[in-house]
Amino acid sequence: MPEGMHRADAILLISGAVLVIELKGDGVWQPEYLEQVADYARRLFWFHTLCGAENVKVHTVLVSYGREIEEEQHEWHTRANISNLLNVVRRFDRPDEAKPIPVAEFIQPLTNQPSLSLVQAARRYFAEHALPHIKRIDAITSGAIEECMSAIRSAHATQSRRLILLSGVPGAGKTFVGLKIAHEPTLENLAETQPNGEKVTVPAVFLSGNGPLVEVLQYELKRAGGGGRVFVRGVKDFVRRYSSKRASTPPHHVLIFDEAQRAWDSAKVRASHDDAQAMSEPEAFIQFAERITGWSVVIALIGDGQEIHTGEEGGIGQWADAVAHRPGWSVMGPPRLARFFSEKGLAFKTCDSLHLATSVRFNFAAGLSDWAAELVSDNPSSARLQALAMDLRANGYQLRITRSLQAAKEFLWGKYRHLPEARFGILMSSRDRDLAKYGLVQNRFLRPGPWYGDPEDSPSSCRRLQDPATEFAAQGLELDHVLLAWGSDFVLEGQKWSNANAKRYKDRTVKDPMQLRRNAYRVLLTRGREGVLLCLPDGIPALNQTYEFLAAAGCEKV
Repeated sequence: MPEGMHRADAILLISGAVLVIELKGDGVWQPEYLEQVADYARRLFWFHTLCGAENVKVHTVLVSYGREIEEEQHEWHTRANISNLLNVVRRFDRPDEAKPIPVAEFIQPLTNQPSLSLVQAARRYFAEHALPHIKRIDAITSGAIEECMSAIRSAHATQSRRLILLSGVPGAGKTFVGLKIAHEPTLENLAETQPNGEKVTVPAVFLSGNGPLVEVLQYELKRAGGGGRVFVRGVKDFVRRYSSKRASTPPHHVLIFDEAQRAWDSAKVRASHDDAQAMSEPEAFIQFAERITGWSVVIALIGDGQEIHTGEEGGIGQWADAVAHRPGWSVMGPPRLARFFSEKGLAFKTCDSLHLATSVRFNFAAGLSDWAAELVSDNPSSARLQALAMDLRANGYQLRITRSLQAAKEFLWGKYRHLPEARFGILMSSRDRDLAKYGLVQNRFLRPGPWYGDPEDSPSSCRRLQDPATEFAAQGLELDHVLLAWGSDFVLEGQKWSNANAKRYKDRTVKDPMQLRRNAYRVLLTRGREGVLLCLPDGIPALNQTYEFLAAAGCEKV
């Protein structure tokens, strides 16, 4: 089986289907048996290139030869007996419609193309001198990458300046696109000679205001033998350096701003940099780009509903303001963002491929962002949530809930004990007041690089399930499985969410603390590639109604 030490008892390659057979002889149906075959189905469907074809159905058959039972068929698995196994196989065999996958092709090493996490992709960059070619990521992001590269080449040819907006759902590969462009070797051929006589040596740079993301990427690139700080930089330091009175020209033609919807407004920049004249980050970046000789492109990577810091609430409108009165700039992006620019009378070229609507990060989680968005909405519908959860389970994604933190830890340790490369860890909200009694305390000295990347024998590893990370350390990154410790800062009271028990913001410029809580939990809920296990400790009465609602919303109890 791909990516794991477990092996199925048998795999049948029949006409139009791949059947994974798992035999159990103890005569008892254990919940972990279904978990085991679900993992088989997921990994084959998503990791094996020949199993994702439209006319190939991946199905698991859990066979009991210890007792007689009624046959039971579900979307992705069937429970059966030895006596009726042949009938099950015949039901999936479609010789008039399709041919079996040849065995020789099925076992070829190149057919196993796992969808790497962002951390794994970064680590492989300098180890293999290129970002890995991953079939499913390429299929989803190739159109956006080509559109951006075409605009970059056009800007060079016409000696002009472009603002490109690329949006996407959580986990759609926006950061992957940014890294791919930043490391594109053909950009070196487009570099211009600067006024000081030197040629641009690093044509593109990937910038993020997400400090943990920057640290993790730099940590992984450095571990792989590369210069982590060459292509990946923090926005705050970049703005400080090139905003000074003696500021030099940035040595880059292409500035890639990750999570650009979270760009700081002028008030936040002024407070952070102690500069009464400071402008917003979008304005600063447009000015930086205008200093670059010949041509320049700013690529703004836009996520949905992830503004979680103060000063980030201005959103896309700040980018429209930044170019509103600056001649020589052309703007392009997905149709959904056009209104922000048309409202200010700006021309906006629309391009459908500049919105990534399909999640890559969450291989088995098509619909997870919809489930999370519905859950944190003003009036969440348990019926709609349950329907979305059923679809997620049909795809093998795991939504679970428990009131025991220890049971949650033991579940994840058991699930991934044979997968040392798998990443799982505890997440919690930064505004919670009550989880400390369970040992869940925010570690101000948490280092995201080791937390995400180190093996389990490292005291810093997320796999030890000791130090929780908050939404600030989780945004833009992912784990294979999340243990989300739900706090009392965001609970249901009646039919409405309440943040009455949340820690208060000291910053008085916060415009909508409730919206920041919604966004924080939406981020926390969508970090798991294979599943999320929600833990609402039973010693916190304020969580009782929320627990019951989440259970009714489709989460399976552990």
